[in-house]
Amino acid sequence: MVHFLVWIVVSGLAGFVASKVINKSGSGLLMDIILGIIGGFVGGYIVSHVPALSGLESGTGMGGFVAEIIVAIVGAMLVIFLFNLLFRRRA
Repeated sequence: MVHFLVWIVVSGLAGFVASKVINKSGSGLLMDIILGIIGGFVGGYIVSHVPALSGLESGTGMGGFVAEIIVAIVGAMLVIFLFNLLFRRRA
């Protein structure tokens, strides 16, 4: 249970970081955190279902934590990119 809560916090922070990488201004703090949490789930799903990436999810210790952060950031970047593509209006 504690691991799940830490994962939610890491995913939320990953959403904040990913939003700054993708569109520099973000979508608002709450939306960035929500998209980050969704992105964490998406990244975890991708890593667990792609055989070439399966080594990332089994890491332990500090290396496993860093891998989880990377997976969460990449997943959040993917979700934020798709969100911007589908829902952002172009000026």
